[in-house]
Amino acid sequence: MLVVDDEQVIRDLCGHALKEYRVLHAGSMREALDLYQSERIDLVLTDVMMPGGSGLELLRQLKQLDPGALVIVMTGFGDKEVILSALKEDADDFINKPLQILQLRTTVQKALGKKALKDEIATLKRLDSLKGSFLALISHKLKTPITSLSLALEELQRYATQFSPEAECHERLRSMREDLQFLSRLVASLLRFNQVMLPTTPVALSSCDLSELVRAAAEAVQWSAGRSDVKMSVALSAASRVTCDRERLLFALQQVIDNAFKFAEKNGTVTITLLRRPDHAEIVVQDTGCGIPPEEMPKVFERFYQVDPDATGQVPGFGLGLFCAREIIRQYGGSISISSEQGQGTTVTISLKTEEE
Repeated sequence: MLVVDDEQVIRDLCGHALKEYRVLHAGSMREALDLYQSERIDLVLTDVMMPGGSGLELLRQLKQLDPGALVIVMTGFGDKEVILSALKEDADDFINKPLQILQLRTTVQKALGKKALKDEIATLKRLDSLKGSFLALISHKLKTPITSLSLALEELQRYATQFSPEAECHERLRSMREDLQFLSRLVASLLRFNQVMLPTTPVALSSCDLSELVRAAAEAVQWSAGRSDVKMSVALSAASRVTCDRERLLFALQQVIDNAFKFAEKNGTVTITLLRRPDHAEIVVQDTGCGIPPEEMPKVFERFYQVDPDATGQVPGFGLGLFCAREIIRQYGGSISISSEQGQGTTVTISLKTEEE
């Protein structure tokens, strides 16, 4: 804690009131700047009127040195112009003179609490940035060997066709091809999760046609899922518009529909219905799959959790789809719920607030 005031009695009063902290004293702006650069200072408490430079000039220079500097300005009751000037220079708080010990302690504690929260948020942002960079790096590093393996496997398959080895060899090559395609889809999915959930540019909101979004999501999933044994039915009601980031909401819808295809039984059906309500729209995605056991239901929106009905540990994906879908839908004031019965399939209902007519 650094107390800056040209009056010794004020510095002593602050030191006494804040005795649980390590309190340093400075009688001028120059002395305060020297101390700030040589000591570890968490908070600066400065007077406005001082010889050799005002408290506002000290505030300005501290914020230039360290944009995260925590500065409380001591002012008189009538110093409205001073307060306005201090606000422009990003002062963190104010204390009226003459000082009251209780007010001083409360203001300091509140400012330190705010700083701790800001530091925590900054740390989380840095971790998110590191996590995004790591995921992008890993994904890109994996793409090169996957491409190389894919080319080598194509060459092996050509040799196999030419020399006509036994059927077991062809079967192994086919299995290798499927595993490689699966790995390639996982890497592509990882990249997509990184791009959507940890964007490097600000999210842009716009008015979107929900019918077009649902249809686009359904068609994209049907093509990528590669399940010709599952029939898809899409029923869209009157047009509804929502305010959202198109790519993020499209991504969320794709995760829900992809789950339906993933768990649909052979020769089953995935039904997607868009319903118009008075003040919102509902997207209902139903599948004729194995359903979700009751004890699993509370976990389905958890990160990295996957329902594994056959206990094989080979369910495609990372278990992030429903978690990401819920986070995105909530950002637009919507909600998502799941109902399921074992052996009878699963129904996911997404509710989104529509734009006013």
